[in-house]
Amino acid sequence: MRKYTLLSLVLFVIASQILSCTGPKLQKSSTTEKDAAALKRNEQIRIFEKRIRELIGKGILPIIDVEFHYGRRIEIKNLIKKMDENGVALVWLAPSGDSLGSEESLRLNELFPDRIVPTTVSGDGKLWHSSDWWFLKKLTTDVRSGRFFAMGEFEGRHYHAGPSTSPDAHMAVDSKAMKVVFGLSEEKNIPFLLHHEAEDKLLPELEIMLKRYPGAKVIWCHFGRNRNPNTWKRFRKAEAAREFLQNYPNLFFNFLESPPGAKFSGFVEGILYDISSRGVVGVVLEPEWKVVVEEFPHRFVLGSDAAPLRFEGWYDRVFYDHRRIILQSVRKDVAEKIAYKNAWKLMTGENWKDN
Repeated sequence: MRKYTLLSLVLFVIASQILSCTGPKLQKSSTTEKDAAALKRNEQIRIFEKRIRELIGKGILPIIDVEFHYGRRIEIKNLIKKMDENGVALVWLAPSGDSLGSEESLRLNELFPDRIVPTTVSGDGKLWHSSDWWFLKKLTTDVRSGRFFAMGEFEGRHYHAGPSTSPDAHMAVDSKAMKVVFGLSEEKNIPFLLHHEAEDKLLPELEIMLKRYPGAKVIWCHFGRNRNPNTWKRFRKAEAAREFLQNYPNLFFNFLESPPGAKFSGFVEGILYDISSRGVVGVVLEPEWKVVVEEFPHRFVLGSDAAPLRFEGWYDRVFYDHRRIILQSVRKDVAEKIAYKNAWKLMTGENWKDN
């Protein structure tokens, strides 16, 4: 019995020594993997930076397109061509959440590392709106991998507006699924886009989350829109946007992409545009909306909102309007922030450095 006890003790000591020797090696391997991932990310940032500086060197104001809904109906080479024609340096390419995985964005980044920004899937389909457990778990894994610079667009309240858009749906912004998205954004310092119709009765659920997750980077899509002045009473005026920007430093806005004068349910939705003199001096920004933009120059970005059934003709028109109406209406330093500097900081965590 004593021999058996002594033998057990000897084996225990030997095992402990082996573990003490192998332990640091395992830790070193883990650290090496993290270092390799950081090096790869830094190299990718340098590639993105070079692309932006190339456009600046040509006298072009570069744009980072933060809202692109990718499906395989859009030929990627056609997208690259359209980007070059419109002075778009980079695109946050978010695959459709039901038909494609986040890996599709990584795959396209490998083909065009100087154009495509790895972006996770969007919450824009049945998997998202049903709070599918697998979808949320996979999104969590994707974000925590550190391989992505942004998350896609996640739908809260979404009106149906034709075959090129999602069906009518409402995922409450303070729901469990949204808590996953807000939490990941805060945890990994990664931005995401939010589609949420600005009805008065739906604003509290958004404000709850902005307060609960102050470290999240939330880009509320389609700034300057009002789709129903009877139910969107607060957002009839730019003052509502000012209040949100003052109260929630973690909130950013992406400008609306519909053309000036476009109607939704009989109402002209682009209320930030003054279209009264379009035949004389062209469309301009309404003064009250322009004041808010220049008052908070660090809080606005641009996106195409292109989608598989909304690409040809749309992409050119959106960036023509963005340049002609928005970027030309504000001060040069504000235009640079809106066009690319704000998006750059959101995706890299670093301020853009002018040479």
